[in-house]
Amino acid sequence: MNSKITIPILIVIVLLPFSIFGESKLFMMYGIKLGQKRNLVSDLYGKPFKSHTFEDGYSYDAYKLEEHILVVESENKRPDLVWAIQIQGNKNPKYFGLNVINLGDPIEKVVSTFGKPDEIRKAFDEETKEELTSIQYYSYDQSRNFSIEVQNQKVSSIKLTFKGSANVNETLDINETFRILKEKNIYQVAQLLDQNFILKEKDKKEFKMSGNPIQTLNSKNEISNRFFFLQNSLINLNPNEILENLDLRNNEQYIFGKYLKFKSGEEMFHLFFLKTYEGWTLKEVNIETTPKSSE
Repeated sequence: MNSKITIPILIVIVLLPFSIFGESKLFMMYGIKLGQKRNLVSDLYGKPFKSHTFEDGYSYDAYKLEEHILVVESENKRPDLVWAIQIQGNKNPKYFGLNVINLGDPIEKVVSTFGKPDEIRKAFDEETKEELTSIQYYSYDQSRNFSIEVQNQKVSSIKLTFKGSANVNETLDINETFRILKEKNIYQVAQLLDQNFILKEKDKKEFKMSGNPIQTLNSKNEISNRFFFLQNSLINLNPNEILENLDLRNNEQYIFGKYLKFKSGEEMFHLFFLKTYEGWTLKEVNIETTPKSSE
């Protein structure tokens, strides 16, 4: 008997076409995604050492970590959601920066990675509004959605802010998606994963992404094994050997998702992607054993 794979019922936001991760915006830093629940951060890092609410209703929690500080901010309309993420200090863990940019990197690396900033000026303290004469502020907030502070020609702060939804291609760029997987860039793979990603194994076990996705992908567990370390892993799937390729549409024929089917060895892989406010994300991987043919 063939098992049935159920396509998830999904609620999505209509987006304009552009690319897999959006035109130029980023939505993840420190394994935290813009738009996720703010209380998930305190679940990971404990009680903040400082919290503050501004007069306009915006608020933040600050967490003191090794050689750096993590700050998570919310806007006044949705205090329960992460609106901005900032890291400050001398050094952050690998893959916890903004793409390839980390605290302590030379400013030349920032410019070579992201291009010329929209503005360069002196930084100022957000609470006191005083100018910080020893710190330069490199803004990419107009063309993108982040800013960099530089002290002694090195990155001392990175702030990522929600500036609206990404612009993405109408349908998933399959080759680009599998390039990201095969290169095993933990930051980009974590950014590709949906906030509610789930892995369903052939023995009916379900593994949900809990905690920090970068830490999950960068350690040995059921999810990272299926992505990178098993013979039948996602990085070994060939985009030229797709058995089924289906755009998922709503009643208005708007494409909100993508379904791909692969066969690898004795296993069948069912991949479901979503078009969300942060771009195309991998929502679910469903793996089943293929039935043996009768002789």
